[in-house]
Amino acid sequence: MREVFLENLRRAEQLLSGKGLERLIVFGPANIQFLLGTDAASIAVIGDEPVLITPRLEYLRAVEEKAEGRVVAVAKAGEWSEYEEVVKGDFYDALSVVLKGFDPGKIGVAGASKDTLRKLAKKLGGKPVDISGEFKMLRRRKTDKELALMRRAARVAEQAMQKAVDQLEPGVTEAEVAAAILELMVSRGYTFSFYPIVAFGEHSAHPHAKPSTRKLREGELVKIDLGARVGGYCSDMTRTFVYGKASRRQRHIYEAVLESQEKSMEEVAAGISAEKPYRTAFKSLKERGLAKYFNHGLGHGVGIEIHEPPYLTAGTREKLVAGDVVTVEPGVYMAGYGGVRIEDMVVVKDGGAELLTFFDKFLEI
Repeated sequence: MREVFLENLRRAEQLLSGKGLERLIVFGPANIQFLLGTDAASIAVIGDEPVLITPRLEYLRAVEEKAEGRVVAVAKAGEWSEYEEVVKGDFYDALSVVLKGFDPGKIGVAGASKDTLRKLAKKLGGKPVDISGEFKMLRRRKTDKELALMRRAARVAEQAMQKAVDQLEPGVTEAEVAAAILELMVSRGYTFSFYPIVAFGEHSAHPHAKPSTRKLREGELVKIDLGARVGGYCSDMTRTFVYGKASRRQRHIYEAVLESQEKSMEEVAAGISAEKPYRTAFKSLKERGLAKYFNHGLGHGVGIEIHEPPYLTAGTREKLVAGDVVTVEPGVYMAGYGGVRIEDMVVVKDGGAELLTFFDKFLEI
């Protein structure tokens, strides 16, 4: 897995060189994990030997997890051990030490807020160059190595979904099914992308329902949304079932959502507006009289984070690029009745999209 992060680091270094910059300050644990394989650091400085700047309590974890470079801890007071490299002060003091002698105009920054950029300019004695947009595109364009990890994460998610389906019987609670999902992932040495959503009956009308002690009854909708994390990369998938025989209304909603997903997925390709698949899904549901119950965007990017750019939603100006990994997840949610969502993860390619999640779509259990 180390090779994944080293390749990302080399890509960032190429970006830096192409901009004529000598150093890149990267803010945010997810951005740093993308480059160096650990989320234990708050700031990293790229160029020659990478330097991770971390709170002192995360020092050892950063040292053990990093793919490359050295670690500097920050502490305002106290004594420290012989194995720690510590800068007394705050993160800006540590940056001043690491970047001493460098021209601020030759320093790039990614992932910083406007307020952070102002503080940084004051500390460094000049304004660094914000290249957050270019860095974001690095993360969006997944490499083959990143995609290999995401495919593995998708397989784990599918195994967890099967485990969840196997737990379904009258009287089982949402929380018990969620626990079975977590047990499978954690016992195999993986983690979860997010706490799983398991919702029965009218509770499934909540898009982000939290598993409760509610018990399953015959004939109810069952919505399960889960994802695994492998090597720092996420997967995401949702399936909706009926436990028992589906009613005509349940079948109508399910088939409408499935058709909406299929139509919108056909639109996904490099170069198109990220809004277009959303519009297609909305139109499809409108033709079935259900668009007013579709209350969220069609999908989102997935990678180091479970929700990251791009977002397939109304009003977005972004275009999809080859290498984006996105979800396609239309849903219909009716208060007091229930909800249906079907979600898959795809990688965007020239001329289309490649499916990454393959768990069967069947209605009745």
